[in-house]
Amino acid sequence: MFLLFSSLEWMALIMLALAMFRFPLRGNVGQVVFTSFLLSLLSYFVFRTMEMRVLATVLQPPVVFLFFWQMFRVHYFYAAIVTIYGYLGYLVLQVPIYIGFDLLGVPYSELLPNTLAGYATQLISVTLVGLLVGTLYKYRIGYSFVPECENRKVQLRGLNLRILMLVVAGYIVVAFMNLLVFGSGFAMLSFVSLAAVLGILLYLAQKKDGRDRRFNHRSQGY
Repeated sequence: MFLLFSSLEWMALIMLALAMFRFPLRGNVGQVVFTSFLLSLLSYFVFRTMEMRVLATVLQPPVVFLFFWQMFRVHYFYAAIVTIYGYLGYLVLQVPIYIGFDLLGVPYSELLPNTLAGYATQLISVTLVGLLVGTLYKYRIGYSFVPECENRKVQLRGLNLRILMLVVAGYIVVAFMNLLVFGSGFAMLSFVSLAAVLGILLYLAQKKDGRDRRFNHRSQGY
């Protein structure tokens, strides 16, 4: 049950990240399923074997980054972007569910992955993310600046550097999420931090998307 629900959760996160940047699902199904299963094994090791729930959000994002880079063959700069955008988007939807359960009398300490409340949290999260992913693909909403070529040269200056700095900030916020929510009970602070960084990153992505489109039009003589 742990591996099943964990795999579904990872699958939802990966699909959200892919949808945000208009990656086609067709052709990536095998990678999504295989990556989700391997990440669920990592979660089992962190949560059940090592019992390091608070450190889970510190250890998992770098592994997800490696999968996007090596499994999906996304350039490492953009793999970092896709990873943190997907993580932030997923957690911004999930943390309010934690808050809702707490308001209903279920403390954060009981929202474990191997409990009924934990499974309910995961199922609600996966359902909401699935609806969002379906909407993004249906209406073709998302960013298109992530290239398909993994060997594309990236200049770390200007807007790219600002996005990278915010991606690092996003990872720090994600890394402390479990500590704030489950270790200290500061779920609202965690949600505000996640939403703030995601909002800025979405703005910068919109700006980069528009700039890259204008550059491509000029390079093609439009």
